[in-house]
Amino acid sequence: MSELHGRIAWVTGGARGIGAAVSLGFAKAGATVAAMDIDDKALQTFQTKAESVGLACRGYQGDVTDAASITQVVTAVEADLGPVDILVNNAGIIRDNMFRNMTAGDWQRVLDVNLTGTFLCTKAVIEAMAGRGFGRIINTSSISSLGNRGQVNYASAKAGIIGLTKTLALEYARSGVTVNCIAPGATDTEMTQSLPEEARQRFVRKIPMGRLADPEEIAAVHLFLAGGAASYITGQVLFVDGGISVGF
Repeated sequence: MSELHGRIAWVTGGARGIGAAVSLGFAKAGATVAAMDIDDKALQTFQTKAESVGLACRGYQGDVTDAASITQVVTAVEADLGPVDILVNNAGIIRDNMFRNMTAGDWQRVLDVNLTGTFLCTKAVIEAMAGRGFGRIINTSSISSLGNRGQVNYASAKAGIIGLTKTLALEYARSGVTVNCIAPGATDTEMTQSLPEEARQRFVRKIPMGRLADPEEIAAVHLFLAGGAASYITGQVLFVDGGISVGF
C-alpha cells in the first residue's frame, strides 16, 4: 500500500514550483491532492500534467489572503474529495527591496500572503483534524528566516511562520495533529531561473553543495513529514538548503 493511500492533501501554491512537486509527489504516494493556486492558467497546466500521468490531483483556484476564498475552497474540497488530512502551506511571494526603500504596501503584502495566509488556511482545517484525531500540517519557512539583505518583509514573514509552527505544535500535540516546517534554500524554480545568470552563479557559489535544490528534493521532505515515519515529530524546522544555513 502506498504511504499516503486514502489521505486527502491540500497544497496551497500547489500548481507551480515546489508546490507542484509536492502535489505530484503526494499523488504518486497514494494521496488524493487538492492543489490550490491563485493563478488559473498555472492550475490548468498543472491539471493537464497530472492527468497525463494518471495522478489523482484536482485544481482549485483560491487566494490564501482571503478568508472567504479559503472557506469556499475547503468546502469544495470536502464535497469533492473528503475531509483534509494533510495541509501544506506552500503559497508565498517576494517583494524584495532594501529597508530604506521598502514601502508599507510591499511589507504588508508579503506578510499577508506568507504569514497570514498560513494562519488562515490552517485555521480552516485544524480543528476538524483534531476532532478526527489525525492531521499533518507542513508549513514553509526559508533560509531567509535567518536574515537576508533586501528581504526584511520576507525574512520577517518566514521567521513568523517558525513561531506559528512551534506554537501550534504545542497546542495540538495531544490531538493527533503534528505541525512542522520546512525551510528550503534556493531551489531551481521559475523564480530562480528568471535571475540573471551572473547573479544565479554568484548565489550558487555560496552553497556548500555547489548547486540549487531540485523541487523534488524539497517535496521528498514534505512526503516524509506527511507519512507514518514522522508520527513522533512535531514543532520542528527542517532546513533543506545544501548546507548554506551552517556555512560561513
